[in-house]
Amino acid sequence: MKDNSTGILILLGIVAIALFGGLKKPDGTNPDPIDNNPEQVEVSVEQKIQDTQNQIKDLKTQLQTEEDKKTQSQYKGIVTLSFINRSTDPAQEYVTIKVKETATETIPVTGWVIKSITTGTQVTIPKATYLFFIGMMNTEDNIFLSAGDILYLNTGISPNGSSFKVNKCSGYLGQLQTFIPYLDNNCPLPKNEDLSSIPKLAINDACLDYIEGMSRCKIQTTSLPANWSTECTNFIYNKINYPSCINTHKNDSDFYKNEWRVYLKRSERLWKDRRETIILYDNVGKIVDTLVY
Repeated sequence: MKDNSTGILILLGIVAIALFGGLKKPDGTNPDPIDNNPEQVEVSVEQKIQDTQNQIKDLKTQLQTEEDKKTQSQYKGIVTLSFINRSTDPAQEYVTIKVKETATETIPVTGWVIKSITTGTQVTIPKATYLFFIGMMNTEDNIFLSAGDILYLNTGISPNGSSFKVNKCSGYLGQLQTFIPYLDNNCPLPKNEDLSSIPKLAINDACLDYIEGMSRCKIQTTSLPANWSTECTNFIYNKINYPSCINTHKNDSDFYKNEWRVYLKRSERLWKDRRETIILYDNVGKIVDTLVY
């Protein structure tokens, strides 16, 4: 109430100053007396009214700016709710959160809340594993987003059981499991891996030709010819897969991608397919962004 009263007093003060002699010449002196000319008097009053309206408009802008500071997050305009994939299937429903390329700091988003204004439904962004390993318990940590990062917050359960940061080997995970949206097939080509374990003998020509034609992010699922050397078939079976890929490339400068896959583990959809308003709040409850559709 005190803030509102202050604003009203300021507003009335401006109106009073403008209407009762508050206008000054550029040199700070009072304006010259106006002759008893009706036209001059009319122009002067109209000018004062216009000046007062401009001052009121500026004041409203300043007051709104101060009010926004109370409710808007420091990350507003930096982090956005850019898209929602609507579906009755929770495995296909997801919200996309993006960080602008111009962001200058890492942003902790674990603990942030997304809430539907229309239904009251709300969820909290959970932790995730930085580097996912197959067949073992993966430690989860707080998620930090950087410039250009994108986070897919999926309503359903993770196909591999974890929320994780995407890396250059993650495409292997999508061969036998379905991720929504699909994981990019950007794994290193098999032919570009270290082939030094395969002797350069004529007996290996056919196998080496096969490796040169192998696609990215695809493990061998069928039997190989029995007359190929053990060294060559072992390379295909043991080196062209996700675990071997991360072991080989985890220290590459471009190993991690600017993408996270995070799962809420819900069995039912969260968001309406129309007439929906969802708001992203930061960890102190201030508004980061709003998505209306």
